[in-house]
Amino acid sequence: MSNETLICEPGMWLPILGEINEDGELQWPRGVLMILYLFGMLWSFAGVGIVADCFMAGIETVTAATHTIKTPGGGSAEVKVWNETVANLTLMALGSSAPEIMLSVIGIMGTDYYAEELGPSTIVGSAAFNLLMIIAYCIVGIPPADAENNETGMRRVSDMGVFTVTGFFSIFAYVWLLIILMVVTPNKVGVEEGVLTFLYFPLVVGLAYGADRNWFKGDKINPNQHILSVAGHEFRAYEASALLKQAGKGASGDMDAEETAAFLTRMAMAQNKPSRAQLRINAMRQLTGGKRVVPKNVGKASDYVSKLPTLDELHETPEVNFASGEYSVLESGGMIAVSVVRLPAKGPFTVKYSTEGVTATAGEDFEAVAGTLEFKDGEEEKEIQIKIKDDDEVEDDETFMVKIAEPSVGIIGPFASTTVTIIDDDEPGEIGIKEKNVSVTVLEKEEKAHVMVSRMNGSAGPISCDYKTTAGTAVEGTDYKPATGTLTFEAGQISKKVDVTIIDTGAYEKNATFTVELTNFKGPETRSKGFADHKTTATVTIVHDAAAKEMVDNVTKMMNMNMEQYNVGSSSWGGQFTEALEIGCEDGETPSTGDYVMHYITVPWKLIFAIIPPTTYGGGWVCFFAALVMVGVTTIIIGDIAALFGCVYGLDKATTAITFVALGTSLPDTFASKSAAVGDDTADAAIGNVTGSNAVNVFLGLGLPWMIAAFKWTSTGPDDVWYAKYGMPVFTDGTDIRMGVDVTADDDESKITWIEGTDVQKCELCAKEVPIGKAAFIMPAGTLGLSVATFCTCALICFAILVYRRGACGAELGGPPGPAKTHAIILVGLWFTYIIVSILGNKGVIG
Repeated sequence: MSNETLICEPGMWLPILGEINEDGELQWPRGVLMILYLFGMLWSFAGVGIVADCFMAGIETVTAATHTIKTPGGGSAEVKVWNETVANLTLMALGSSAPEIMLSVIGIMGTDYYAEELGPSTIVGSAAFNLLMIIAYCIVGIPPADAENNETGMRRVSDMGVFTVTGFFSIFAYVWLLIILMVVTPNKVGVEEGVLTFLYFPLVVGLAYGADRNWFKGDKINPNQHILSVAGHEFRAYEASALLKQAGKGASGDMDAEETAAFLTRMAMAQNKPSRAQLRINAMRQLTGGKRVVPKNVGKASDYVSKLPTLDELHETPEVNFASGEYSVLESGGMIAVSVVRLPAKGPFTVKYSTEGVTATAGEDFEAVAGTLEFKDGEEEKEIQIKIKDDDEVEDDETFMVKIAEPSVGIIGPFASTTVTIIDDDEPGEIGIKEKNVSVTVLEKEEKAHVMVSRMNGSAGPISCDYKTTAGTAVEGTDYKPATGTLTFEAGQISKKVDVTIIDTGAYEKNATFTVELTNFKGPETRSKGFADHKTTATVTIVHDAAAKEMVDNVTKMMNMNMEQYNVGSSSWGGQFTEALEIGCEDGETPSTGDYVMHYITVPWKLIFAIIPPTTYGGGWVCFFAALVMVGVTTIIIGDIAALFGCVYGLDKATTAITFVALGTSLPDTFASKSAAVGDDTADAAIGNVTGSNAVNVFLGLGLPWMIAAFKWTSTGPDDVWYAKYGMPVFTDGTDIRMGVDVTADDDESKITWIEGTDVQKCELCAKEVPIGKAAFIMPAGTLGLSVATFCTCALICFAILVYRRGACGAELGGPPGPAKTHAIILVGLWFTYIIVSILGNKGVIG
């Protein structure tokens, strides 16, 4: 094609230097135009990525909003206003897919509500790239298993409820396009179809929210989710001990808030995982040499657990405790050994000890002892041996205490004394649940709940009882597995436990209860007292890891000052312009040549978008709307330059959209999803970002403009341009039906003839499908239908692969290198298949 015959349809703003005239830029050498528009399109992709990040920063601020609520205990708690799932499927999805959505919306409105190819094709092409290429990249992008660094080498979807909802709608959305464009009302979109398409958007958000809240599992969790901090809360010894035990580093009850913060900061950094906005912004800034907003190698929570300091490292002040606050011994046992533990086990150490009777009498029931324990360097534990005296009298259980005092260095911890219970073994005794065991709290992630059942006031001969579980707020079969059975205490046995299997439902917060009840005591009829007045029911409360998370979140508040350098928002215009001029790089590194090159190429965009109001204004909403306007402006430039690019390269708009435009707008999401996959313990973020965005793109990016266009044409009726595009009805006598002539159903169709329109999407006679005198929003299925059908087929295969990988490989992402590479290659092949079939359809070869 020569330059003289190069005729390109002008866009809204481009070409800048005129169209077809002797001075117009389209008269330039075609080689020059090809280079100009190629670099222009790539540069505009960088621009829309940068402004989309400003948009995401506003969204991040909006969705981080909190409010204070009153807790049942009379305190106050700060909770997030936005549910995470709702935020991800609404504002976050809008932010990450803003270029594609705005391209479709502006494309319709910029053509006076006529159908155009670039927007819809970009949405379908972007969906194909996201689902096939990004997931393929994430499958092979997981680091190999490394036990030393707690790297499992695989990422598995944990919240199957949300994944099922978003996964289903990510395919249904495109099937729905086929239904309305090729089945129900071919080549046109009615008002009802436009409204229904748009309403699917809140529907999928609502269903995903319900799945997140376990509405479909029978577990209604507390609505006050996402507690950040509790007003006036201070760290207590048992909390720090519990978290250390959870981390696999042992437990101690002596740690104060400062010691807790010292080691929880690292865990908090991992628990406070980068948001979808942060990951996308960071990916874009890596591409454009900007300031990073995610620390390099932030890692997973499990990475930090393995690096927590040991108790020895934490304890600067030596401390000594009894290993347990309570011991039990049979009267016939003869001896009891009580353990004393000191930390750290450094240097020589001494502490005094003594016994003191409570209901037991020294000399009659036990031999009193007193003395000094001497620890050598490196010695952590010592035992105190106490002799127990047996007699033939029938008596109740008796107790005495053992105390420690006067450590040579350091302090005595919370277990300064321990109670020893001497259990009479002359009677069969009674069965019951001790007061301290009637309430049991178990983490949902733990496999079992243990209820301790005790034999008291005797241990002679065998006795037994039955037990059973009864549902409370916990649902049998959903939260726990029902348990029934018989506990048998043989002669001399004084304790048994009932084990109940706990089911992990994956809820963010949980507080569900059930009971374990003892019944049907069996023992000697004449000497046994059965359950006597002991407790026979224990309440088990299932909680998610909320207590640990609450502590971590509180400590996160403390370390936020150190994390300010990674904030995605801004507080002043001056700071924004300063940041726009700065070259960024990874932590501890100097900017590379690539960072410098990309920074200077994109610095004009950075300076232009620095005029967007800071995120601190109006809680982020001012930045949100200002950035949305800027995204629209930049999208207009992309639409124009993409059309010119396709023209000079001999590509139709649909082909340009599904390849270059879709790839350019999806590239930041590629790196963001990879970072989410590597940095998270699960595949939820990486895969959920893809499925959620693909569904939202159709329901919002096509549903909104199609609904508006359908309303417009239904209310205004046809005009001359509409008839010229989609076909002109005239009577055989030459009378123009538009000239006020009434047309009724009785008119013989043989009296009407049609003049073909000029629609370039091969819908020259689509007006025949609309009642004469009426108008509708014409959306030619054409090659879009073939592209959508091909994508749906590839998407189904992709989900089948993910389901197979979950069963065969143990996880959707990562796993054995061989299958991972094979499945990634299949997905890449599916994407190329989609591209090839779509292009052949666009050229009329198939379809």
